[in-house]
Amino acid sequence: MFKRIIVPTDGSETAAVGVRYAVALAKRYEAQIMGVHVVDVKLLEGPFLQDLSASLGTAPYVNYQGNIAMILDERGQAALEEVKRACAEADVPCTTSLITGIVPRAIVEQAGLADLIVMGRGGEHIQWLEGVLGSTTEAVVRRAKQPVLVTSTDIGTHRSFLMAYDGTPHAKQALKSAVEIATDWSMSFRVLSVAPQSAKYLDEAREYLQAHSVEVEYERREGDPGECIVACARDMEADLIVMGAYGHSKVREFVVGSTTSYALNHAPCPVFLHR
Repeated sequence: MFKRIIVPTDGSETAAVGVRYAVALAKRYEAQIMGVHVVDVKLLEGPFLQDLSASLGTAPYVNYQGNIAMILDERGQAALEEVKRACAEADVPCTTSLITGIVPRAIVEQAGLADLIVMGRGGEHIQWLEGVLGSTTEAVVRRAKQPVLVTSTDIGTHRSFLMAYDGTPHAKQALKSAVEIATDWSMSFRVLSVAPQSAKYLDEAREYLQAHSVEVEYERREGDPGECIVACARDMEADLIVMGAYGHSKVREFVVGSTTSYALNHAPCPVFLHR
């Protein structure tokens, strides 16, 4: 299913959770991990350094750029060493890359030949986000062409997961992935539909799944789709939510958020998003 997994890291605890998931997946699928740390180019640009020097009451560019670049590189190397250590302990093949660029764009570019991106819901500044999805993670989810696993809690018990289905092309691809996950990990799952035509979509999912030897339940709920998905995941104590990345309304995605964004921000477990 996955043979090359990319895991971005900034050395934070939330990133470390993503690393642990990536290592577990790589072990199961005999895959290779590529650990990536991106030095934010914005931290090396003139305006940032000018503001920093002004706050310190010194002249700008007095060794600041070189020193800051060195510090950021050292932090990145330390984060990547943790990825190497985790992979070595699990006997998982691993390569690492330290690059400079616009963080989400660089991650997506590095993932061009990857089968899966695994990353924490927020990075080193998560304590100030009050549970809201980190901007880097959200940007990667929106731009990535491959599935993204967004982790928020540590590895679960591998008992059951939730599949949110709304009939969109991305949801159909996610349903296929759900079958593979259930088979590979010996897990049961529940198909949930909250769309206006939920009965139709559940019948569609049931027809597809009849040909597969998986343990599955079906459920319809009414209300806001994002809230219903999160509530259902909590009720069943799901280890994972599987869903398509974004749904029917492009306008709603960019103006008032989306079902995907709500699920990512409030899910009690990791979320696997299929593009």
